[in-house]
Amino acid sequence: MQYRYEIKIPISIYNENILDNFLLTLKKLKVHNADREINNIYFDTLNFDSAQNNLDGVPNRTKYRVRWYKKDNVLSGCNTELKIKKGRLNRKLIIPTKIKSTEIVNQNLFDLIKEDFIKLKINDRDLLTQFFSPMVQNCYNRNYYIYDDDIRLTYDSSIKHKSLKTDSISNWQEDNLNVLEIKFDTQKLSKAQQLISRLPFVTKRHSKYLRGLSICKMAVYS
Repeated sequence: MQYRYEIKIPISIYNENILDNFLLTLKKLKVHNADREINNIYFDTLNFDSAQNNLDGVPNRTKYRVRWYKKDNVLSGCNTELKIKKGRLNRKLIIPTKIKSTEIVNQNLFDLIKEDFIKLKINDRDLLTQFFSPMVQNCYNRNYYIYDDDIRLTYDSSIKHKSLKTDSISNWQEDNLNVLEIKFDTQKLSKAQQLISRLPFVTKRHSKYLRGLSICKMAVYS
């Protein structure tokens, strides 16, 4: 995947009706895919280096996770994902795994991708020199839209988090923020800016990983 913009808008669960009314005004908006449940497990070092880089606003950084989907009570396979940020742009490196989601919580991240590390020419020294273990899991429902055939919108709701370090396996914590994301290629920046200017909400830096750490009382993040 090429680098693209990903603009995030956190929205209180109490303001969902405002978003619904706004989406109804977009005549060029249509459903892009069927909604589905998304599950993520985020990996980090013992010193939470990935989280700290995000908090510090380090422009070039990587977020590490395993993702799988659920639709009609059927689970997909698990993919390891390296979410690579370069300034304001993002891209995602997806590496399929053969492991089941229930086994992810016992894994070191590098063990999941070591067979592909050289083949895919992954340039990530941290993965070679540090131990990345599962920290937080989240789960949410995602709705998919597309605006004017080339600007994607996703809306994540019913978000919940749990710590994989301190809580029991069933101890989910509900979030009171949903997240709208607007995703587009670099050449669509002007069109996307016009759409964003019409939003009844303010764009803001937002990380579901950091949000999960905070809700699970593993970090301070608003």
